[in-house]
Amino acid sequence: MKSILASALGLAIAFAASANAAPMTLGGVSFDTDNAASTVLWAQGGVFAGPPGNRREACIDPTDPNSTVGANGVECRALEVVGFDLDTDVELDENNTVLQDPDVLAAFFDNGKTLINGVGNDVIVFETLDQDDPPATTLVLNGQQIIGTKLSVVEVDGKDYTIWGFDFGDLGYALNAAISAPLYIQTSRDDEDTPVGSSDIAAIVGLSFEEIPDVPLPAAAWLFVAGVAGFGFAGRKKKTA
Repeated sequence: MKSILASALGLAIAFAASANAAPMTLGGVSFDTDNAASTVLWAQGGVFAGPPGNRREACIDPTDPNSTVGANGVECRALEVVGFDLDTDVELDENNTVLQDPDVLAAFFDNGKTLINGVGNDVIVFETLDQDDPPATTLVLNGQQIIGTKLSVVEVDGKDYTIWGFDFGDLGYALNAAISAPLYIQTSRDDEDTPVGSSDIAAIVGLSFEEIPDVPLPAAAWLFVAGVAGFGFAGRKKKTA
């Protein structure tokens, strides 16, 4: 598996004083923490503990980043995972029952760039506490599952976070291939399809992006625009004559 962020390289984390730090360096690779997920929805399961007002369930349409409420009319976004505020997180429960499936988050990135398959890990997930292998968190894209690679454990404001890396190349994507949102983050399953533990997710960050190019108008379109403008000018001139 290709990986420029392998733990063998030694993972250096550069944080500011706050847990909302930016920028960041991982194994000599720098990225802007503005690349953190801008929208995270409950795609399955949700938060069912605590007061009724705090209980959330999956969005009616978890593929739509504009979704805000679930079937019960209550907020369905996982706001704790949006951005790069590591002070907040959500727990993905295994819900290992006949009637319930493991919790799933749908992550979207809206930063004027397209997420692509780069050289190495393309998405990293910050999980609270020092977690052991095997990972309890996996990434699912187009029905295929990527098992995370443990990159390092870092300490921020006195609290440990385990960093998991996910490489789209493991799914056979070509280098620089565009990746469609959403990305699904969920609990892992073993060979017998049994959920493995639970995860407290604090942030989801993309590493590999390319700028969305401005699409130029074809020459004929510019001639059309100029022609319309000319008609408007001639109309105004005739009216004032």
